[in-house]
Amino acid sequence: MELPKQYSDGLTLLELLIGLAIATILLTIAIPSFNDMLNRNHVASSVNGFISSLHFARSEAVSREMWVTLCPSRDGASCVPDYTSWNKGYIVFVNKDKDRDRDAGESILAVYQDVSDQVTVQTSSDHRNVITYRPSGRAWGYNTTVRFCLPESSSHNRTIIIATTGRLRLSDQMPGGKAITCE
Repeated sequence: MELPKQYSDGLTLLELLIGLAIATILLTIAIPSFNDMLNRNHVASSVNGFISSLHFARSEAVSREMWVTLCPSRDGASCVPDYTSWNKGYIVFVNKDKDRDRDAGESILAVYQDVSDQVTVQTSSDHRNVITYRPSGRAWGYNTTVRFCLPESSSHNRTIIIATTGRLRLSDQMPGGKAITCE
């Protein structure tokens, strides 16, 4: 005699609890890694965007045979003399009078506003609150360090070091081997 087949229309409570326990364990392991990846990507995105702006400014200086300046800007039209304000936005402009400050007659080439809320962007000091390229492609002044910092995780902080030759170098530490910090 053959017994009738029984079909199950669902899961037992034990099967559901085991599945829920496995999902909880996997999420507990995955979420910190996911947050770490997001932090790394926030910094990488900010760094890559800034490098792109620096390459643009340098190529415009060479092609126009004029000084071209990047400076922090909150309104997209004028520079602010604050080396800690780069993540609020910055502008690239032709610096006809070579004073490293935008005047009314100087054309704006690019505007970058509200760059990142998560990443702090600062130049190396109050004396280097602008970055200027000469018609030769060389950077004005002396070497400049631009720092990109996350408030909650210093392991992902990066710097762009701009040599006077105009060459860019990316690093995970300050010149001299110190850890990257932002005030």
